[in-house]
Amino acid sequence: MESLVFRGIVFNMSWEDPEMDRRAFRITPDDVVISITSAGCNPLNFLCQSPRKLISIDSNPAQTALLELKLAGIATLDHETFFDIFAARRPSRVTSVYRSRLRPCLSAKARSFWDKRLWMAARGVYQFGRMGLFCRILRAYLHTMLRPEQIDEFLDSRTLEEQRAWYNRHLAGRFWGPASKALIRFRPFMYLAGVHPRQFDLVDDRHDMFDYVKERIEYVLTQVPIYNNYFLSITVSGRFRGNYVPPYLLEENFETLKNNLDRVQVVNGWLGPYLDSLPPGSIHKFNLLDIFDWMTPEAFEATLHSVLRAAAPGATFIYRSGSYKLDPPTTILKHVTSHADLARELFATDRSATYGSFYVFSVNGKA
Repeated sequence: MESLVFRGIVFNMSWEDPEMDRRAFRITPDDVVISITSAGCNPLNFLCQSPRKLISIDSNPAQTALLELKLAGIATLDHETFFDIFAARRPSRVTSVYRSRLRPCLSAKARSFWDKRLWMAARGVYQFGRMGLFCRILRAYLHTMLRPEQIDEFLDSRTLEEQRAWYNRHLAGRFWGPASKALIRFRPFMYLAGVHPRQFDLVDDRHDMFDYVKERIEYVLTQVPIYNNYFLSITVSGRFRGNYVPPYLLEENFETLKNNLDRVQVVNGWLGPYLDSLPPGSIHKFNLLDIFDWMTPEAFEATLHSVLRAAAPGATFIYRSGSYKLDPPTTILKHVTSHADLARELFATDRSATYGSFYVFSVNGKA
């Protein structure tokens, strides 16, 4: 199942709230940052903050190809055209610039990927990939209960009181019935959402997947302001609303991105072995997403030892988990300082509702 689902583009957008990461990292001009690529949103959001160097790494070559296409767009396009394509406002514009501008900037592998699949970008990347299919199925299911204007009414809410009233009136008593329960517990459907088989087991064994999803969705619909939540708008409506978009898509950041392109290194490979190839103490910030949910306990521990080896003194690493609790192994804890209060404060503002917990650690020694 892993080989069937986790190939090609899985994530068409990164599902980590960039404001949480910005506040956790406080990137400086001296920092070397490494991030899992995913859909490229996270590393590009970090690039807006002008680190000295940014390394983006992913084992999936399709995710790397998606980042390369975005980097090519930053290098060769004006902001309006870039926004039309990658905010999917008028994505078909990619067909008129691909051969002459974007393609020459791509690696051979990325060029081969997009030569065959440019139609995906031309129709809007948020409709495709495994996550795109998941969201289309979810939207079709929602439309059996709600009219489009009711969804728009919700997205226009300006207070938490309005959100809660709308949720209780239109969704709370209808959405969590047997059909939803069956859909959420149907593993292939959750795999489309980027839930790795090992991650599904982790969450389901500890919390029950249905109860977990219900809690997370109710949290984001009733506890977090909705009007600027681009994660939710793209999920339930298939589009961004106005300028509520990831930071790298904003016009105010576009010139900074252009100026910082020479600081980016794109790596297609596995994190642990790559970190082991670097000089000790060379990385200041590590954005590790939820990769530990996908690993065996042994791989979790080994990868964190690779992080410690590559970390500069005082380096920060962050990660997320689908579980409500996933602490580092005891062999790691003596080398790090947990910033649990900061992590809880930031997690309380999370707009994506994808994860059950968030972690911030700084390195105070070597393994």
